[in-house]
Amino acid sequence: MHIFLGLGTNLGDREMNLVTARDLLMKHDVLVMGQSEIRETEPLGGLDQPKYLNQVIECSTELDPFALLEVCKQVEREMGRPVPLGNVSFGAKKEWASRIIDIDILLYGDEKIDTPNLKIPHYDNANRQFVIDGIRDIDKTAIFT
Repeated sequence: MHIFLGLGTNLGDREMNLVTARDLLMKHDVLVMGQSEIRETEPLGGLDQPKYLNQVIECSTELDPFALLEVCKQVEREMGRPVPLGNVSFGAKKEWASRIIDIDILLYGDEKIDTPNLKIPHYDNANRQFVIDGIRDIDKTAIFT
């Protein structure tokens, strides 16, 4: 099963943030099997902020998608990302604020989940070239619909 996570960072030592995120995921039973090239991208949402470094990683885990989401959020907290107050709806400008790390579940095998806190496939995969290119770095046969 292909599980792909997206990593993004635009604060501090961006390259080290990606390394740290991968290492912490491994400590939480998420085995990193492959990784894409690192791509520098403009921030989304039209906000004035530093450019991002983005990377896609392929993972293996026994965790179900909801437990994997909790691990992703735990790693973000461990790296110093503030916990948002209240629910931030998808697409809200607060969601696009600068961050030390952002970890998104892009794909979890063939799972399709649509809840307020988890959407798999990620709701914006097809609109983010760095996601498409990153997944294809790892899996040349990936198809986006």
